[in-house]
Amino acid sequence: MNIDWTILQTGWDYVWQDPIGWFLALPLLTQILVLIGIIALTIAAIILVYYILKGVAYLLYYLFKGLFYLLKGLFLGLYKLFEALYYVISGKPKKKDGSIPQTLEPPPIPPEQISNLIQHNEIRVPTYCTECGQKITGSMESLLTSRGVAFCFYCGKQFEIRAAEQPNF
Repeated sequence: MNIDWTILQTGWDYVWQDPIGWFLALPLLTQILVLIGIIALTIAAIILVYYILKGVAYLLYYLFKGLFYLLKGLFLGLYKLFEALYYVISGKPKKKDGSIPQTLEPPPIPPEQISNLIQHNEIRVPTYCTECGQKITGSMESLLTSRGVAFCFYCGKQFEIRAAEQPNF
């Protein structure tokens, strides 16, 4: 039984036996296209390896992150279980670290201060001129609060602030 292996020989034998001679025997345009193809395959292989390694890194990261939170939850649960068992067995009262502090009520405000607060809160100084859209300057703002009337430095529009009327209770 003698097998004739020459049937399986192809043109690739010529390429693998003398790759430089094969390459130099090609026309110039074909040599350029072969080089572009080799460079493209190399870049594609590098990108493929990059994304495979990136995927493996993400997989390992989230795997270890999940294991960390799993173990953290288990140990926290065991800690709370043993802490509860300790207080049950020893009979000591459990410490309350997370108690809500009692809020103190603020002292009542006298009626004179209430009227002053209402007057100060009701005065609203505009921040931009409604005519030209420029920002109101600090000096114009101080004139508005002190005199009640001021003019825009850019367009001359008059701004007037009137105190709100006191509601009748």
